[in-house]
Amino acid sequence: MSGSLSLDYAQQLIARGVAAARQQGVAVCICVYDDGANMIAFIRMDNTPLGAIDLAQRKAKTSALFRIPSAELGQLSGSGQELWSIEHSNQGLASFAGGLPVYSSSDEFIGAIGISGAKSHEDAYIAETCLK
Repeated sequence: MSGSLSLDYAQQLIARGVAAARQQGVAVCICVYDDGANMIAFIRMDNTPLGAIDLAQRKAKTSALFRIPSAELGQLSGSGQELWSIEHSNQGLASFAGGLPVYSSSDEFIGAIGISGAKSHEDAYIAETCLK
């Protein structure tokens, strides 16, 4: 795979995420962005809180735009940090766990995934599971 993340691969990531969420006993939203920070796939599992819709999208967008985990941006954007309050830029970013950049087998950046709806550490675990 080269270039942007394909719809087929995005659907595979989502299927892995749904399986991981069910295994954890949680309901989440899963959002996949391509390398240009455009949403290409999204799902909301039954009973996922409505607020998770926006958060999953922001986590994926954050990782797509900056090519780092959303939690890492959180560490850089706290009070007194170098990127303090950056989460207010780009029409809203996420500064906590659950967003990860996605790389091809040749280590080329191809997109990002965002998970929201569970506890932050559970969102992060599900995102990591999607990429295995």
